[in-house]
Formats: sequence, C-alpha cells, structure tokens
Amino acid sequence: MNHLWLRRRGGRATLLAVLAAVVLVPTVASAAVVTVRAAAPGRTAAAQPLSTSEGQLIAIVGDISCAPTNPVYRGGEGSPAGCRQDSVAAQLAGRRLHAFLPLGDLQYEDGRLDEFINVYDQFFGPYKAISRPVPGNHEYKTPSGQGYYEYFGAAAHKDTPYGVPGSYSYDVGSWHLIAINSNLCAPITPCTDTSPMIRWLKDDLAAHPNRCTLAYWHHPLYSLGHHGAYAPMTPVWNTLLDNGVDVVMTAHDHNYQRFTPLGRATAIDNSTMVAPTAVPESQGMRSWIVGTGGANNYGLDDHPDVEQVTESKYADTSAALFGVLFMRLRDGGYAWDFQQAQPATVPFSDSGVGTCR
Repeated sequence: MNHLWLRRRGGRATLLAVLAAVVLVPTVASAAVVTVRAAAPGRTAAAQPLSTSEGQLIAIVGDISCAPTNPVYRGGEGSPAGCRQDSVAAQLAGRRLHAFLPLGDLQYEDGRLDEFINVYDQFFGPYKAISRPVPGNHEYKTPSGQGYYEYFGAAAHKDTPYGVPGSYSYDVGSWHLIAINSNLCAPITPCTDTSPMIRWLKDDLAAHPNRCTLAYWHHPLYSLGHHGAYAPMTPVWNTLLDNGVDVVMTAHDHNYQRFTPLGRATAIDNSTMVAPTAVPESQGMRSWIVGTGGANNYGLDDHPDVEQVTESKYADTSAALFGVLFMRLRDGGYAWDFQQAQPATVPFSDSGVGTCR
C-alpha cells in the first residue's frame, strides 16, 4: 500500500520516544464476587481552568452501563466480569477534568431514556456538564437514538447545519477536538467525498488549523477484537489523516488496544481492510480502542496484520479490564495514562507521550 506524505500543520514535528507498553493477558480468573459501593450522590469532577501550565486533562472511555435486567447488574454492584460502571465512574471523582469523552454504547441494551435516567445518570450524571459524547450502535437500537439525544440534550448536537446529527467540534486549550457519529457511515449508507459527513469534516478542519487535533467516534477502523474492522469509516480516517489530525479514539470492542501511528487506509469491502501501515509519528495518527467502561470484556481474535501494529492490549472475558484513559493535552503534544478501576483482578497499565504533527 502506498504511503501518503502529508503536509504537517504548525511546523516541524519532533519525534519522541514512546514508553514501552505493558501487556498482560491473564489465564486464571477469580471466582469471587466483587462488592462495589453504590454511587456517591456527591461525586463530581471539578472543571479544569481553560489554561494551565501542564495542559488540559480529559477522560475517555466507552461501552459503559449495563441494563438493570442484566443478571450481574446486582443493583449497580456488578461482578469481576461486568457491570462495573460504578468503579469506572469512581476514576473520575475529584479530578480536575476539562472534558469527559464518552465513546458510545453508554447505556445497554437499547439506549432508552428510562435506562439512561435510572442507570447511566446514577453513576455518570455528576459529569454530565463536562461530557462531550458520541453515540454508539446500541444507542440506535432505540429509533433514531431518541433516548441518547433526549438525555444529553444540546450536548448531543442532534440538529447540525451540515445534516450530520451527533457530530460536532470544539476546542480544548490549543487543541481542536472532533466528535463523530460513526453510525452515519455504514455499509448501506457509505460516507463518500460528496457525503455530508466528509464535506463537514473538510470544512471544519480547514476552519480550525490547530497544530494538534483529536478525533473520536465509536466504531474502530482496525481492531483485534471480534468486531474486527469497520471499513465504512475509511473515508473519515483518510480525510482526518490528510488534514494532519494526530489522535483517534474509539470503543465498540470491549477491551483496550493502542496502535502505533498509522498511515492511509484502504478498504477491500465493507468488513475487510488492506493491512494497516505503520508510519513515523510525524506522518500518521496514533489510535486507541477504550471499550473498558464497565459492561464486560471481549476476547481477541486472530488478526496478524493488525497485531503487528498493536503496541498495547488487554482483553479477557473473565479476568476483565475496566478503567479510564486520561490524556493531558499540551501545546504541541500530549501524554496518556490508563487508570484501572478498582478492585482489579490483574494489574495493567499503559502510559506514554506523543508529539503533534
């Protein structure tokens, strides 16, 4: 696959060494049931000042709250293998967050308004004022994502001038952030160069030539998980890449994956991609899957082409991983740190630094 040598916005990028990732794959699960405290009514996250010397702190995670009908919901207590939304929400408490980015599939199973109110809001309601969400596929199990849009209101951006509901952008410090509704790019409704999604993205990127840009949505373009590749997002990926975007965040597969910076993508069909190409940090986008919000964990499938560009991963259906990725957005760069929800069956960590293109 040919590499595209991109123009870089904001000057010459300097490559930084990325910290080596710790990859732990447990083989034995604990049979004990974990008792998790109920959500504290006073839990909150303090708003981050618009500018600090260390940059702005954001929190990122998707695939979150179980429905009360789930057999391991247990009044919100959950189990070692799932329904851990309370302990995940506890990772946000007391932090000076500028924004919380929920990556979709926030309320299982159907994203109904009553489920959002009775479950998701109990645990993540204290952070609603700083939430900048995107919808997942489960939100659309309720027609038109009605429960999601009613719960988040204006923050969900249902009505947009470009006709791309659920998609919007905003600035955090010196960074530009782009929230994308990946449900709008699907096999039966593909995104093309003339579709509203791509036209909006091109115009938005042209209007915000920030040196550092982060984009996020629900369905990952590449994944080692059993969902595999979501090829309909290829035009979105390439548009972002061509315009100098630095970081991509997704969820959908219920595990944790971090990839080396990747170059231009090519789809073979609706579910198959040409092998991803690793490129220098100055030429590609570093991407994550953070599907560790509490619901449960999925295992990993055999995707050797994707495996070779994966720098960190964790997936186990019994000794599951839950937690939040925190990212510090700085002028010209960023730092990331995955914080595991407690109690944890097996320790896992992943942290590092990156430079904008």
